[in-house]
Amino acid sequence: MTTAFILLALALIVTLAGPTLLFICVGYADYMLERRRHLLALKHAVKRRRDER
Repeated sequence: MTTAFILLALALIVTLAGPTLLFICVGYADYMLERRRHLLALKHAVKRRRDER
């Protein structure tokens, strides 16, 4: 019986917080992609600078 209440509570939380959780996940994914792109740009700049010497 307790398991049913826990599952019901989790389902209710996910249902009510679904859009917010989705927004957080998409925002975090966007942040990680931007960070990765920035680090790749830095890596290429360092590589290009090393090649100029």
